[in-house]
Amino acid sequence: MPSVEALLAHLKDEKTPLSITRLHWLSDLSDEELAQVAQVWLTLSTARRRAIMSHLVDLSEENMEVDFGRIFRMALSDPDFEVRAMAIDGLWYEDQDLQLMRRLFELFEKDPATEVRARAAIGLGRYFYNACIVEQIPLSAVQPAIDALRQAFYNYEEPLEVRRRALEALGNTLEPDLPLMIERAYADPDERMRISALFAMGRTGEARWAPYVMEALRSANPAIRYEAVVASGEIGIKEAVPILERLIEEGDVEIQEAAIWALGEIGGPRAREILTEIAQGEDEDLATLADEALEELELLEGTETFMPLLEMDLEAEEEEAEDWMAWWEKEKLGLEGLEEEEEEEDEEEEDRDRGWRSRR
Repeated sequence: MPSVEALLAHLKDEKTPLSITRLHWLSDLSDEELAQVAQVWLTLSTARRRAIMSHLVDLSEENMEVDFGRIFRMALSDPDFEVRAMAIDGLWYEDQDLQLMRRLFELFEKDPATEVRARAAIGLGRYFYNACIVEQIPLSAVQPAIDALRQAFYNYEEPLEVRRRALEALGNTLEPDLPLMIERAYADPDERMRISALFAMGRTGEARWAPYVMEALRSANPAIRYEAVVASGEIGIKEAVPILERLIEEGDVEIQEAAIWALGEIGGPRAREILTEIAQGEDEDLATLADEALEELELLEGTETFMPLLEMDLEAEEEEAEDWMAWWEKEKLGLEGLEEEEEEEDEEEEDRDRGWRSRR
C-alpha cells in the first residue's frame, strides 16, 4: 500500500479528480495514519470533503471488506452539515457501539442542521432495533433516545424531516403509543409524513396495518407505492400478491425490485409462479433478483415446514416420556408391592421359626 503522504497529496490536489482506487487506501487506518489525515482534512475545500465522503459512502455500501469507520467518525465533527450527514450514512452498519450511539444522540439533540438531526434519528433506529427487537443491547441504554424521538414526533414545532425520521426510527421499538403515532402520521396531509408512516408500519410487521398498506399500493405517488410494497413484504400480506405482479409489469425499476423482494418474503404458490417466470425471463437484472427472492422463499417455507415437524417430534417425545413415566410408576408400585410381599413372607417365616424353636 502506498504511503499516507502520497494519499494526502492526492486529496489536496483539487485540480485532479478523485481516484476511487486511491480512496480505498483510507480503509482500516491506524491511529497514526488517522492523525495524519485529520491534520489536513480541514485544509481541503468543502466541495472536496463532500466529494470524498460521497465516494466513501458508496464504496462502503458496495464492498463489505472496506472499513472507513474511522474517517466517518472523524467527519461527524466536520463544520459542514452535508459532510456530517454523509458521515452518519457511512456508519449504516454500526448498531451496537454504545459510544457511537451516544454521539448520534448528541447530534440529534444539538446539531443546528435539520438534515443532520434527521440522519441521526435514522442511525438511532438501528440501535432501537437491536435493543427492542433482537435484544442484543440493553433497552436502558437506548430509552433516553427513544423518549427524545417520541417527544420530537409530537412536537409540531420541530421540522417535518426530523419528525418523520423520528417516527421511522421508533418503528423499531415496542412503544405502547406507536400505533397512535403511526395512525396520526398516516392521516397527515403531507405525503412525506404518510411515507414515513408506511415505513414504520412495515417495521412493526403487524397485520393490523394491512388495510392501510393495501390502500397505499394503489396510490398515484410512486414514493408511497414503493414504501407500501416494502411494507407488504415485511408484514407478509398475501392479498398484495396480485397488485405486486401488476406493479412489476408497469416497469418502474425501483418498485419492480422492491416488489420482487416482497414476493419472496410473502411466499405462497402464486408468488412462486411469478418469481419463477421472472427468473426465466430476458431481463437479467430482474432474473437475478427473482432467483434471490426464490431462495428466500425456499428458506422461509422450509422453516415453516420444519417447525411443525419439530413440534411433532417434541410432542412425540413428551408423549413417549409420559408413557415411560406411567410405566415406571406402575413398575415402581409393583416392585414396592413385591417388596412388601417379600417382607411379609420373611416375617411369617421368622414367626414360624420362632414357633418351631419354642415348641422344641
